[in-house]
Amino acid sequence: MPLTVLLAQLQQWQQQAAQLHIRLPVIWQGMEEALLSHTAALLNTVSYDKLYWLGAKAPADAVNFTGKQNYQLLGSECDILVINAFSGFNADLVAASAGCVKAGGVWLLLCQPFATWQQQANPAHKSLLPYPLDASNHQGNFLSFLVTQLRQQNACFLNELHIEKALDWPAPAKPYKASAPCLTTEQQEAVEAILRVVSGHRRRPLVLTADRGRGKSAALGIAAAQLAAQNKKLLITAPSPQAAGTVLTHFLQLASPSQHNNLQFIPFDELLRSTKTADLLLVDEAAAIPTPVLQHLLQRFSRIVFATTEHGYEGTGRGFQLRFQQYLNQQCPGWRKLQIQQPIRYQPADPLEQLIFNCFLLRQNINEPAYSPNDKISMLTYQAKDWLNNANKLQQVFGLLSLAHYQTQIKDLAALLDNPRLQVVTIEQDSQVLACVLISTEGDIPPELAYQIYLGERRVQGHLLAQSLAFHLAQPELASLSLWRIMRIAVQPTLQKQGLGTKLLEFVSLQAKQQNIRYLGTSFGLSSELLQFWQRNGYQALRLGISSDKASAEYSILMLKSVTADSDAGSERVQQLNRQFGYNLFLTLSGQYPLLNAKLALQLATPLPDIPPLTEAELQQLALFCRNQRPYELIEPILQRWFCKHYYVLPPQLAAPLCSLYWQHISWPDLLTKYGFSKKNAVFTLFRQHISELISITT
Repeated sequence: MPLTVLLAQLQQWQQQAAQLHIRLPVIWQGMEEALLSHTAALLNTVSYDKLYWLGAKAPADAVNFTGKQNYQLLGSECDILVINAFSGFNADLVAASAGCVKAGGVWLLLCQPFATWQQQANPAHKSLLPYPLDASNHQGNFLSFLVTQLRQQNACFLNELHIEKALDWPAPAKPYKASAPCLTTEQQEAVEAILRVVSGHRRRPLVLTADRGRGKSAALGIAAAQLAAQNKKLLITAPSPQAAGTVLTHFLQLASPSQHNNLQFIPFDELLRSTKTADLLLVDEAAAIPTPVLQHLLQRFSRIVFATTEHGYEGTGRGFQLRFQQYLNQQCPGWRKLQIQQPIRYQPADPLEQLIFNCFLLRQNINEPAYSPNDKISMLTYQAKDWLNNANKLQQVFGLLSLAHYQTQIKDLAALLDNPRLQVVTIEQDSQVLACVLISTEGDIPPELAYQIYLGERRVQGHLLAQSLAFHLAQPELASLSLWRIMRIAVQPTLQKQGLGTKLLEFVSLQAKQQNIRYLGTSFGLSSELLQFWQRNGYQALRLGISSDKASAEYSILMLKSVTADSDAGSERVQQLNRQFGYNLFLTLSGQYPLLNAKLALQLATPLPDIPPLTEAELQQLALFCRNQRPYELIEPILQRWFCKHYYVLPPQLAAPLCSLYWQHISWPDLLTKYGFSKKNAVFTLFRQHISELISITT
């Protein structure tokens, strides 16, 4: 049909979408030059205030986004979003940006004909491919998977100047009845629930959940404005300032200028270090904040609201609930959960939202798989080429990875399909995935390149373990060996603590031996529970990052295990590196890791072996201190040496403050605050009580 007729049809469809309060998804296939020309004509035909553009050749009036701006997209809006897939398809950015399109807006995907497109390389995913793969000529499986998913969606399909399939229009939505400034009855209920957190009993937090576009953040802003009018002082934190933008915008619109200082944004890491107080703490996009951080905030603030996206491109909302809900049950039995389901930006049957959810596997399975320990289980391995014929299994695996890790994103789904060096090992029963482990094949780096990495002259993508062994641990020869790095391990939340994770790691070790892999490694945000799990499975710590991760507020630890036939030599090497790590950590605790949890410091650090044992006279001095016959200042150096020799047999309530004092060298005022002592004499009483019982045992 003539271009003018097609453009008139699209304009009519946009108007119809506005009337139905939906977004119009259009998938336009053809040749790049022609489609860009047609798109320019379309933009001259339809009316819009803001145009977002993903990919190359954006017009002058467009906001051109790149892959580093996902969080900046949260809460922003546009009338038209164009994705020029000829220059690559960034799945993470496409999923993130879809929520920006207003009702009545157009989501326009420009691409080659599907049969050709799915056979192309995807340079937009170059960050997902390891050395030596080149994204400009690597044909992965993600585009084939995407095309299969797109064909099944309710969208408008165009091919050059022909309409292949029109949209199946949803029925008009029933209007909501709500009192301004709220737009839905559920949003109004959410505002009332937030206000009750302040007026009701202490220690009864609210968890507010919703899919994107439901007005969750707006509800926080509306409630904050009403509380500010009562002269309440509020704080808000979120993964980034941009993520809190919607809350702050609504607050500033509704609150009088004299009350604008009553709501203050503070990054969560800064909030943990501060002594600020508030009548209410708001935590937006809580699913993207690590559970340990949320637990600390819950201890600090007696009135708190956690709000989080259940779906959206992060895919982490339900994982937040499952991880955090048990802790809330223990600490705050009166906590309340409220879910907002009524959409605000568009109606419930919006076709673009359905397209994004379906194409990127964001629909979480609400059925928890059952596990019978007495019945047969299967251990299966999947690689990138296997997923196209196992879409249901891919859905299960990606859903489980999203539950288990707060930073799982759409790019992780794309990596599973595009990166041939990734594999997933599952435990399954009755075709249901109970647990899985994600493995990256690394190493086999040419010795010359490994030496350049050791010197700090080169870095290679996708070889975190090999690169760290060469550079941080000065073991370039290990980077030339075959390595497996365990990137993630995930067990269904309801099936944890039943040994499934250990079963997985045992199977992985067996497979590694059969395939002549020399070492297994892993790197993760350090916590005591995780450290113990990996240590129980034979992994030894080799390196601790020198700064805590901004997202997790945890130090990253690297652990290694020897698995091959020459395991004696390999194991001895790992043990030697582990011993050296323990000594180095002991020497640098006070300078580099003053905030490291003392329990973790005790698990990882090792005092130097040349510390002399105590003499009989020194032990007698220590005994006299326990009978309050010697001042602490006189026996302090003796107590330090005694602690370094026997720290591993001491009870935690004694070992932790001694570690903080002698290994991490924190000040006495900080020690008293950290462990809840009123004065120094209370600490000395604790020391005397326990040391007197232990002297005879340790001599």
